[in-house]
Amino acid sequence: MGIPRFVGHLQQYSVNATIGHKSTQSDGKSDRDNAYPTKVVIDGPGLAYHIYYRLGHISNPLSVVEAIPSYGQIGQAVIAFLSELEAYHVQMFGDSSPSHIYFDGYLPLHKRHVRLSRLESYLKDLVKVQNKYPNGLGVAESAPQPLPLLSSHLFNSFHSVHGSLRGLPTLPFLVPAVLDALSTTRYASITDIVPGEADTYCAKAVKDHGGMILTSDSDMLVYDIGDNNAVIFFSGLEIQEDPNAATGVISLLRAKIYPTAQIANRLGLPNLQQLAYHCNVDPTLSFAEARKRVLQPVQDEALWRRFQEEYSMTLEPDNVIRPQSSKRQLQGFLDPRLSEFILQLSTPARQDETNIYLPFLMDDPSRASAWYVSSFIRQTLYEILVSQIPPLHTPLPLPVIMEISRRGFRIFPSVVPLSTSTAPVAQRVAADNIHTLISRWQMGTTSFQTVSPMFRYRIFALSETYRWHIDNLKNPPSRNSIARTMTGFMGSLVEWEDIHLHAQVEAVLYALRMIKQGLGYISAAGKAGVEGQMELENILEDLPPLSGLLPSSMELRGFAEKEKIDIAQVVSYVTEVPGS
Repeated sequence: MGIPRFVGHLQQYSVNATIGHKSTQSDGKSDRDNAYPTKVVIDGPGLAYHIYYRLGHISNPLSVVEAIPSYGQIGQAVIAFLSELEAYHVQMFGDSSPSHIYFDGYLPLHKRHVRLSRLESYLKDLVKVQNKYPNGLGVAESAPQPLPLLSSHLFNSFHSVHGSLRGLPTLPFLVPAVLDALSTTRYASITDIVPGEADTYCAKAVKDHGGMILTSDSDMLVYDIGDNNAVIFFSGLEIQEDPNAATGVISLLRAKIYPTAQIANRLGLPNLQQLAYHCNVDPTLSFAEARKRVLQPVQDEALWRRFQEEYSMTLEPDNVIRPQSSKRQLQGFLDPRLSEFILQLSTPARQDETNIYLPFLMDDPSRASAWYVSSFIRQTLYEILVSQIPPLHTPLPLPVIMEISRRGFRIFPSVVPLSTSTAPVAQRVAADNIHTLISRWQMGTTSFQTVSPMFRYRIFALSETYRWHIDNLKNPPSRNSIARTMTGFMGSLVEWEDIHLHAQVEAVLYALRMIKQGLGYISAAGKAGVEGQMELENILEDLPPLSGLLPSSMELRGFAEKEKIDIAQVVSYVTEVPGS
């Protein structure tokens, strides 16, 4: 997303300013007066991606696989980043703004082409990776020494992505992992998944309560955020030492500030919207040409009106997705994709089709999508939700559920075959599916009650994957690949068979997370639920957060060595699971 080249055009009008400080004085006081408010509102997805690329940039990888930061590392770095902001006296608590960190909970229809384009781009990148490394990805035989995480790693600007990360699809569950990390800290109270785009809520919060927006998205420059407020980009944050301070060395947090109202005033414009519009319509325009276009009548009035509407800061009703009790009573937060799905089911103007965009997995693009192996679990979730969440005020028939994910070498929507078009029948089918899932779980974990939840769920995921291959008359994973997926990749190469099986395990584990969150939402919303729901909720109670559920290969090696899993027993069990 964003306006092409817009930040570059406006950079000459930005202001280098101090937005925070650390002092050797115990009270932290400083005689420096900042020209802009020192409180911030943060674009949550932007924060997640900033930290992901920062960690990739500072890592010391011995291979492509080691260049990818783990979910645990990302979560820790996000909390460290926010704590460091506070250490520099940047305000995130204690004012009238209800939240300071916003995450998308719903993508408007007019932005869906952007999401499709992004998924298609990931697929192209994945195909390029496989063409470049046809035999597999390199992996170090010993773990690289982790670098200490310094403030400068999180803030100081950089201009490129680490070579080992360039061209790889980003981690599929990056944003949910950051939400996991936030949900266990004091920052949970200022974090919100909103029924719309985070951009709009960030802009509205700053306009209403003052402050600066911290983002990576040039779209934020287009909103009317008020006269004395500003936009800062994560990449423009920088820590500097000030040796001239009278009380000793003071460390300063510096940033390139974009005071949008002041920039518009310098350009002789009421705001930056029409300038952004012309840059968006024709990204090849020079800045001088774009300014000239602003002085001329708009050629396409309908397109201009639609552009204005995108930045109108009209917020969605706040009650459509949140239980009446409290949004905080959910088990942590709903992941954005599930939030979006529930919102589509709940809205009075529900469409005949309800879409869910499955996160892009790094699997083998020449094989069937890794998501297939968890189809039964996801279908069970959809049956439960469509039977329990009718649209507000209007009794409509159950919608057609469309999943959008990789199908071969294309991103393609596919219909999820629900059992019926009526809620009562859907409840009965959901109950039957829940009992089947519970039976599979009990059969699959009886022999592994003493292992940690992370390994117990991993064993279940492998058995579900193996079962799917047998049921669909496909060659199942090899015993060696199953063993490597349990213990972390060894040797100097990760073959594509292992990469694909790893993605299939991720697909099953994330589907369990989806169903756990869906059941939690229904309970918190006071819905009647379906038969067997309570038992399944109890089973999934110890499902770890993503940092523990989906460790990196290096982390998994350490866990396996510590726990001394009987891998031969696991492989024998997985490969003996009968078809359903």
